[in-house]
Amino acid sequence: MRHLLSVLASLVLFIALPAPALIYYSEQNMPINGQDKNGQPTGLAVELLRLMWLEMGEPEQPIHFLPWARGWYLLTQQKEAVLFTTAHTKERAPHFLWVCPISHSRVALVGRKTDAPSVSSKADLAKLQIGVMQADVGEQLLLNRGINPANLMAVERMDQVVRQLIMARTDLVAGNEVMLRHQAKEMGFPSGNFVTVAILAEQDNCFAFNPAADKQQVARLQEALDKVRKGEAFKQLLARYQDVVQPLPADNLPRIE
Repeated sequence: MRHLLSVLASLVLFIALPAPALIYYSEQNMPINGQDKNGQPTGLAVELLRLMWLEMGEPEQPIHFLPWARGWYLLTQQKEAVLFTTAHTKERAPHFLWVCPISHSRVALVGRKTDAPSVSSKADLAKLQIGVMQADVGEQLLLNRGINPANLMAVERMDQVVRQLIMARTDLVAGNEVMLRHQAKEMGFPSGNFVTVAILAEQDNCFAFNPAADKQQVARLQEALDKVRKGEAFKQLLARYQDVVQPLPADNLPRIE
């Protein structure tokens, strides 16, 4: 009898244990996510996450801003890790748990309008230097398509990627088209100075979770996101970030498969 009571007490304690707190990681990559001049989290994805927490009745939680490659590594190592905004590609899909979508975007190859090379296939990339952010979707898509790593100039931050292009250290850069153009504008270079030469992929941007994360927590966040997307607050959020959620015209650009 004493043994049975001990087992029952242990079971009750086990059931009562709360799920581990999630650890939210992001990067400085506006207008989707980043920190403002006062160091406060901001951007479309951050504001959306706040609406989700509100829907769940949970307090606002810390968001840790790191270089993307560091956040990506932690996502693979910590079962409580959440990384956003993460492009949901077919290559990444099986390796993580997902809450989608934050937004939809295009991963593109962008060059200087004055001398952008013509690109119609993977073969055209073999003689070019392409700037990418370490572990970013642009780098991963190019590697998945068989592009030689020697053709990729990888750096930690998106502003460094854009600076490479401006200084003509690379022929093209690869990444989220909206973020690349926004970063260039923030650095004082108008969007009209650049041209998109090819599309690598179009996909949803999401919250990515370590595959060992508590699936009930992930499901609750997905349910909250689904409800938020149907509400008035979400419509107002989209209106403030109209340039992010409305893709630029593709103009029959080639797609590098």
